[in-house]
This record gives sequence, C-alpha cells and structure tokens, in this order.
Amino acid sequence: MSTVNVLRYSALGLGLLVGLKTDLVLKGAAAKELEDKEFSRREQLIAEAKKEYAKLHPAPKAKNTAEINLEDPNLDFGEVIINAVNALEA
Repeated sequence: MSTVNVLRYSALGLGLLVGLKTDLVLKGAAAKELEDKEFSRREQLIAEAKKEYAKLHPAPKAKNTAEINLEDPNLDFGEVIINAVNALEA
C-alpha cells in the first residue's frame, strides 16, 4: 500500500513540475513574440517618419556653375567669383 502511495505522489509531483516548466516556457515565448511585434511596429513608424521628413524637407539642389563661358567678352569675373562663393556657402 505504501509503495502505491509513493508512486502516486511521485507522479503528482512530477506532473506539477512538468506543468510549471511548460507554463514558464510558453509565457517566455509569448513575451518574446510580443516584444518582436512591438519592435517591428516601431521600425515601421520610424520608416514612415523618415519618408514624411523627406517629403517636408527636400534635399537642396546643387546650383549649376558649369555654364560659365570664359571666352565671353562680357563676362563679369567678380560676379562669377561671388556666385561660386555663394554656392559653397549653401
């Protein structure tokens, strides 16, 4: 009779330990999945914010200074120099 009780309570204790371990593993997996979803949501928000920022703040266009004809007799060198300095500042 006592052998049966030992086996019965051993099986009960083992079942409780296995159930506890399984519960902890499942809770950990659910928490990891939730964390991954939150991370991907934040990545998506950042990508959308970057696109919106690019719409609102377009990149400045480079000024074309390659159209200077040095053979032109009416060329104002002072204006060319000032335009080149202004292009460097912008």
